[in-house]
Amino acid sequence: MKKLIALAILFVPGISLSSTNDDLDYCATIQSWVAQKVINTAVEKNKHLDQFRATSSLIERSKLIKGKKPIVFNEWGQLYTQTIEISIPYIDNHKKSVTLIASSIISAEECSLAEPTYFDITPEND
Repeated sequence: MKKLIALAILFVPGISLSSTNDDLDYCATIQSWVAQKVINTAVEKNKHLDQFRATSSLIERSKLIKGKKPIVFNEWGQLYTQTIEISIPYIDNHKKSVTLIASSIISAEECSLAEPTYFDITPEND
């Protein structure tokens, strides 16, 4: 039976070991295109930031719905809005980490369907 399942996964299109939630959760990670785009832009502006110690966390993810119908893009499926928080520490830790909020439109197939929107919410240093 296990061999049959393995063959089905290999040869039947659309069968995957990962779930939609796993794919969506990846879009909130530091490895996702959105996070990398925001981090790279921030580091270009401030060379004292340590891009290798950056972290991200999901703030909110919601299905895009018009009326009561989900908004679905033919090639990528159900669309979602996602907001993540990205924290980038300074190389020498002399200031509080830069904190950015990034928002984008995603699907389980694509972590960003457009350029992310982001803004800096870093608290002022004491």
